[in-house]
Amino acid sequence: MKELFNEEYLECHFDKSSSIVYHIWKRDPTSEQFRSGLLRVYNLYGELSKDHGYLHWLADTQHLTVVSLEDQKWLDETWNELLFVEGGVKSHAVIVGDDVFAKYAMNKFKIAMQEKYADQEIQLETFTDEQSAYDWFASLSIS
Repeated sequence: MKELFNEEYLECHFDKSSSIVYHIWKRDPTSEQFRSGLLRVYNLYGELSKDHGYLHWLADTQHLTVVSLEDQKWLDETWNELLFVEGGVKSHAVIVGDDVFAKYAMNKFKIAMQEKYADQEIQLETFTDEQSAYDWFASLSIS
């Protein structure tokens, strides 16, 4: 796995053998770090897709807590459209921690995105560990 960048709050890797761009939140970011971090991963995903074809997106959010209302609005109004429509992401897995509120929020997000982007045939799932996410990606027939 190749490290693409490593900041105090976020790191990003590319697993060429599994076609996965994988970012890990290491601690709660500021709002600016949250948005710019996601956009940085998005831009790397786009660049890597040019050379490697279709890629899966894996996010580890175990160390994130509640996202601010402003950032939730940005996610809903800007990020999701960018990721799933413009970016063409078709398979997205999220590793969530044991926090019941985080699990609830991610499940709600998953259902909303599958309904909103039903015509995009997006595969979204949440997991509690990396291996389960990798196994799920391997089972998909997206290319």
